[in-house]
Amino acid sequence: MRNRNRLLGAIGALLLILPASAFAQGSSLSAFSPYTFYGLGDFSVQGPAFLRSMGGIGVAYANGRRMNYLNPASYSAVNPRSVLFNVGGEMYNIYAKTADSKTSYNTFNVRDVSMQIPLAKRLGFGFSMTPLSDVGYRVKMTEMDPFMLANVGNIVYDYEGEGNTTQFKFGLGWSPFKRFSFGADVIYYHGVITRNFNTIISPMIEEKPQRSMLGTQRETYSQAGVTLGIQYDFILNDNRSFTFGATFRPRVNLRPETTRTIVAKDVFIDTVDYKISRSDYYLPSTFTAGLYYQTRKVGMGLDYTFEKWKGINQSDLIDGIRYRNNNFIKVGMQFTPNAQDVRRYFNRCTYRVGFRYNSYYMNINDHNIDDKAITLGFGFPIRQGLSCINVGFDFGQRGMTASGIYTVPPSEPGGLTSQRAYQMVRERYFRVSVELTLFGEDYWFLKQKYQ
Repeated sequence: MRNRNRLLGAIGALLLILPASAFAQGSSLSAFSPYTFYGLGDFSVQGPAFLRSMGGIGVAYANGRRMNYLNPASYSAVNPRSVLFNVGGEMYNIYAKTADSKTSYNTFNVRDVSMQIPLAKRLGFGFSMTPLSDVGYRVKMTEMDPFMLANVGNIVYDYEGEGNTTQFKFGLGWSPFKRFSFGADVIYYHGVITRNFNTIISPMIEEKPQRSMLGTQRETYSQAGVTLGIQYDFILNDNRSFTFGATFRPRVNLRPETTRTIVAKDVFIDTVDYKISRSDYYLPSTFTAGLYYQTRKVGMGLDYTFEKWKGINQSDLIDGIRYRNNNFIKVGMQFTPNAQDVRRYFNRCTYRVGFRYNSYYMNINDHNIDDKAITLGFGFPIRQGLSCINVGFDFGQRGMTASGIYTVPPSEPGGLTSQRAYQMVRERYFRVSVELTLFGEDYWFLKQKYQ
């Protein structure tokens, strides 16, 4: 009966919070960066807040008291008498700088919801709703090409875009024998990205009217994929464990449906172009491997991820965009002085630190956009139970303030090249993550006997 009450309580909480979480992710601007101009934009750092506080490690992490949706094999570790439930939010502050200007932007959103349920001994089910990527930008550019200025006139380009892609994971993890487990997640990707552009042409000859072109492009993503995972314990006893973990996600063609509307205006006439089409856009095959060592007080880990972006999506050489393979390196550790200390609260708290490096999946104007961050975090237990509040901080930097001239290659063999000026953006960011982790053995899911 108690197990049934825990399960019903967790599912009820999930059903209450899931619609609000989905609305929050889909209705507000979660990113603000010119680097989100192309493709799916910024890809979110994956994992619950306590793992993101350790640099984002976790493919080898398995603990019956903590949810880990980075590797479905970890679902098998859930305590047979428990239900794990996580819900978290994230505040994101960006400080951007070019050679000529500075700007800043702040966002806050419900970030993820996840739940893990035991189905049988060493068999667990996991669900999570997490952000995959975010798009948010406002860019204004003025045409500098002398040929265009002389023959067409002054041209101003305005671009705006926003939207996101969310992933829903449903998976099973099973440990057929001691020290080894494997699992699989079925992933449903869903998202909507809207891009608006406005081109205003002011001819040099005053007799000619000003012309403008307004366009809207709406991209809808809806596709399914899968992730496979394994974990193996080299060492496993009551005092310590040393685990290897790995996951593989095959390449997925998202096949977005694109609705494009263009309106060209001058003094006398409007020309409208409306088109609905589908095109190929691939998420790359991704391989992650990692190690995690833990004792009663200390845990530390290392993850490496390889994403094969090169050659799967078409580059945009006119705008200087080339896809490149992406590499992640993540390291982190946590320390709990004494989880059983009932007198000193801060001895039961967990302290975390980590570092991550991301080579980024695009080369822009012949520049690599490296992303690196230092992470910190704290786990605050609630009362005397195993439920807790996790708080994490990221301090990171991406890009640089370079500027120069980019040579645009010819559109066809033997054609002419052209040049355009560019300015790169250096972004420094600060993230704060807050996550509530509910453990099924605590009072959250107990049925009251007396009113």
